[in-house]
Amino acid sequence: MHGSAKMKVPNGKMVEAKLEYGSTIKRVQLLGDFFVYPDSGLNGIEETLEGLGADAEEGEIAKRVSEFTRRNNVTLVGVTPEAIASVVKRAMSDGMESNKA
Repeated sequence: MHGSAKMKVPNGKMVEAKLEYGSTIKRVQLLGDFFVYPDSGLNGIEETLEGLGADAEEGEIAKRVSEFTRRNNVTLVGVTPEAIASVVKRAMSDGMESNKA
């Protein structure tokens, strides 16, 4: 399945998630006008979400992003781990709705 979702982070920037998934997340692409330092950190966040169960809760997704940023000294500007988790879950909901039609 494929899904995508966008949201504006309160007091922050726009974030979008595009996903390919089945029982697990196969591919994640995060887009928006937020910043990740160093730049390679964005790829690392996307990779850390791949393989996660499609039934993962927002809290689990946010925790995985937060742990990755802490372990790798990655700084998020204009977006939070919780916002990334929320948009990822919305993208999965979008994909499920699209497949019902």
